[in-house]
Amino acid sequence: MSRAVLEARTVPLPTSPVVWSGYVQKTIRACFGVALLWALAVAMLGFYSPLEIGKVFEDVAHFVPALLFVIGFVGALALGHEIGHAFKHVLGYGNLKSVSKHRAHTVLPQRGRRLSHVSVLSGLLAGSVAAAAIRAVAEDWLGSLLLVGIAVLLLLPTLKYLRLAQIVWQQARDDHHHLQDIVAGGEHSIATVAAVTNEELMVEDRAMFHVGLEYRTSGQLETARIRFFDYPVWAPAAGNVFDVWFDPERPFVQDNIMIERRYVGQEFAQLADEPVAGQHQRDPEAGPGQELGPDGTVSGSGQAGMAKIPQWMADETHSSGPSTPHAARRTRFLICIPPNLIAVLALAGTLLVPGMIDDVPWWTLAALWAYTVLTIVNAAMYWQFMVRSRWFIRSGVSFGATEAAVFTGFFAAGFAMVTTRTMVLGPLNGEMEWTAAHVLTWAAVIGALLVFEWAFTSNTWALKHLNAEFPAPPEAIQEALTGHNPDGIDQLERDYGYRAGVFLCD
Repeated sequence: MSRAVLEARTVPLPTSPVVWSGYVQKTIRACFGVALLWALAVAMLGFYSPLEIGKVFEDVAHFVPALLFVIGFVGALALGHEIGHAFKHVLGYGNLKSVSKHRAHTVLPQRGRRLSHVSVLSGLLAGSVAAAAIRAVAEDWLGSLLLVGIAVLLLLPTLKYLRLAQIVWQQARDDHHHLQDIVAGGEHSIATVAAVTNEELMVEDRAMFHVGLEYRTSGQLETARIRFFDYPVWAPAAGNVFDVWFDPERPFVQDNIMIERRYVGQEFAQLADEPVAGQHQRDPEAGPGQELGPDGTVSGSGQAGMAKIPQWMADETHSSGPSTPHAARRTRFLICIPPNLIAVLALAGTLLVPGMIDDVPWWTLAALWAYTVLTIVNAAMYWQFMVRSRWFIRSGVSFGATEAAVFTGFFAAGFAMVTTRTMVLGPLNGEMEWTAAHVLTWAAVIGALLVFEWAFTSNTWALKHLNAEFPAPPEAIQEALTGHNPDGIDQLERDYGYRAGVFLCD
């Protein structure tokens, strides 16, 4: 409750234990990914110097490391925000940051940024050590000593932030277990909503509310006013029910009180109807005559209200209704065809290159194998989606990361092939015949453009067809995703066949 009281600068971000575990895995992957990308970028300084930028386009031995440096640098910056987004949910709360009078979003608390800092510093340190070793092997002692000096300067701050990151990570886990202990060993009470006020503030497409709760603690009536944000389709109304757990030995300590909203069986408010005392008003951006309906959409503008309900609910609401199992499976299979086809082409072409094409340098083969591995990983993710793998849905793995990796591999493999005469200029100039290896590798590399384009379509289809043949009540889904019950998501699957996890939340 201490995170939700009116004077707090924070707001809770409730997740079920299954979703919380998925965000833990996602945070760890993002931290290691950022560290590895920074290490890759800095390690490339062992092969070339930024002071020799003019040589980059003259010699492939300089260009390939420069290209990998750019890939690592840009990739680390792009992936860095994933740490904050995921760890915010691991902490279970975020700080409010205003964008305008009626708009705000949640950000990772300052102490949580230590994970980002240690990931970057670890990558810089590891990359500096690797680059120094490469320079030493090349007998560039001046460059090696300079990089060793940078590594020494990075050592102390890296160790410092590593320790701080371990502390904040342990605190997050302890807080999570503390809430579980309150539910497992504390007293339970039912809180009733006595008053609701719409704060007229949209936080990440959800409305912020002040709610007055009444509940009994050891036979004594208690009141509390809290703030939370939720989708307008589930706007709270007087008489709604919250669950309250508290430590019977310290029933009035806010850190020992856990509150949780119920969705199933509740009657929700329509913001335009003012059903309770307060300011349940129309959406400030809806305009004159446009009010929020019971499904969270704006009357007269079906598309405008899509952001007022969860994306998984929007997709299911606007689909043509429950699909047959055969049709749903067929659609998921069609979504998986392009990535798997490109992976097969890449693997077949890369295997054939050494036997069919002469004078292929090692770096071209290395780039082709790297690209092949990336396409196989991407295809595996789509395969996991096709079979509705629980691990895929719950672990926080997304198509976006693997598709971006494939597109990045396209640049490395494409350039290495272009600079290899026997793979491009030779066949084009008629100096040698086209082989199956030429056709397959080029089809696979050009296919990266298709994967990148396919990302937009597949991501749009994914939520629509993940559970297309297994409809479930939206309130039951939301309660399973945000409730404390570790069996909630499994129960949702047992009752309806519906599979849920971080994949829906993202």
